[in-house]
Amino acid sequence: MTQKIMDLLKRLQQSFKRFPGIGERQAMRFAYFLATADDAYVRNLTEEILALRKNVRRCSRCFALSEKILEGLCPVCADPAKDKSMVLIVEKDADRDRFMQSKTYSGTYFVLGGLAPAIEKDARAHIRLDELSRLVENESKTSLKEVILALSATPDGDRTEALVLARLENIAKEKNISLSMLGKGLSTGTEIEYSDSETLSSALKSRTHTS
Repeated sequence: MTQKIMDLLKRLQQSFKRFPGIGERQAMRFAYFLATADDAYVRNLTEEILALRKNVRRCSRCFALSEKILEGLCPVCADPAKDKSMVLIVEKDADRDRFMQSKTYSGTYFVLGGLAPAIEKDARAHIRLDELSRLVENESKTSLKEVILALSATPDGDRTEALVLARLENIAKEKNISLSMLGKGLSTGTEIEYSDSETLSSALKSRTHTS
């Protein structure tokens, strides 16, 4: 195999390594697969990626991805039937989707966009703390009564939870908003994305309140 081909595969491998949970060996397998896949498959994959980038946008309120953005809002945020007194804070879109599929929660959401790494000194840049603060401040004037933190039971999840609580504590006290966290049901190390409906339901029902 020529050096030029190996260089191309290596560059593609580095691109795949940026995918969540993908290591070097898996990334190289993906690269080799695309190198040998038929032209129709590669063409369709390319078109689907471009269509995704063109048509999917983030909601201006909760920052979730959606194809159906109307006046800046996704269908969930625009739905008048949703309980506007509660907002569930999740790490990523997949976690939001998991709660929606489980049908264990009837309120609104907010996507933090990641977790604050436990090993970094200033991890706030990884999450939408400012945007969350503005949402809570604005919606406290109307219907918001409770903010629920639904983060994975991992060191990064714990660090993020602490940062969010610290940021919202004063607003919550001033506006009489309850801050709560998922309760029993999620064992240590559990990620929201991979939790079943029964576990999520139990964690929501047994959530603990800090204020």
